[in-house]
Amino acid sequence: MGLWSNFKANRELAEARRDVARARSPYSIAQFIDKCIELGRLDQAFEDAERGIQEFPESESLQEAYKRMIRAKCADDLKAYRDEIRTSPGPKAYYRLACLYKEMRDLDQAVELARKGMEDYPNYEGNYIVLADLRYERFQRDLRASDGLEATQLFEKAVDLNGENYRLLFQLAEIYRAIGARDHAIAKVKMILNFAPDDRNALNLLSQLKSAKAPKSNDLKEILQDFERRAAAGNFRKQGQLSARYVANPGQLERKLPSLDRMPGFQRVVVLGPHGELLAAHPGGAQSNRNEADTLKKMFAAAIDCSLRMDISTFEKGLFESEVGFTYLVVADSLQIAVLSNNKVKKEKLRQDVHRFVEHELYI
Repeated sequence: MGLWSNFKANRELAEARRDVARARSPYSIAQFIDKCIELGRLDQAFEDAERGIQEFPESESLQEAYKRMIRAKCADDLKAYRDEIRTSPGPKAYYRLACLYKEMRDLDQAVELARKGMEDYPNYEGNYIVLADLRYERFQRDLRASDGLEATQLFEKAVDLNGENYRLLFQLAEIYRAIGARDHAIAKVKMILNFAPDDRNALNLLSQLKSAKAPKSNDLKEILQDFERRAAAGNFRKQGQLSARYVANPGQLERKLPSLDRMPGFQRVVVLGPHGELLAAHPGGAQSNRNEADTLKKMFAAAIDCSLRMDISTFEKGLFESEVGFTYLVVADSLQIAVLSNNKVKKEKLRQDVHRFVEHELYI
């Protein structure tokens, strides 16, 4: 890059940085990351993406910007691993490419490749671990017993294939401890001590586990179902930034909603809390939109349940079309946001406007 080009790039980055400083939100940070990618400043993009995701872990904008950044950063590896699968496929080739897609947060591709590797090479543990990691991520996010059970079954299959994988055994022991399956965790730590009898981390974990309260049942399915029940009662799930702010102060949320009046075709917005409770609506306020809220609560519940039955996916957004208009459902940090519009607006414009509202207006 020449001196003039470098000067111009620095000036553009400085302007993009000022935009973030003026109104810091996931949307503005994602715009800055995209500018870094465009100018080839991938190290800067990575630094800001990492910091942004720590600050706004629930943000769709930052997750998508992170994907684009990793894809640009790993372009050479992506090409090499794809070529390897095409020319000399093997279990590790599928594992490497699945791990790369997992890092890029392209979870559908990661699952597809890990499954293919598992089917073609069932005696290699790596692809079971990729699938187990992805399923456990969803369990941590949604706290559904079925996800936890499938994750542990996949991890156990990997252990059967390689009983001396230290990282795997330790990870599985900590997972069992987290869900209250003490005896299962102890069994995994003892497997580590069989081949690493002096390992300090394993010995410390074993000591902690032995002093912990024994579960009522050793049946893993029952333990996970009990964990799910306690999670549903609110004992585990932590509110994110948006939920914490607006559940505590729905009046502040209601004051934000009229900004959607500028959106072409806008008719109504209704926002429900993490448990489907009505927080705010516009126009007319929450009280005058109770009937609409009840209907939308059922729509969200059906969409969320349907998505959880699908492999890996969790419901984040969906556009429903009728003869008279569109209903756009978005889940943002456990807030359930429904925007209704007429059918004259273009679908992509509707998506863009709602996305900016959620990822920018609600955060500033």
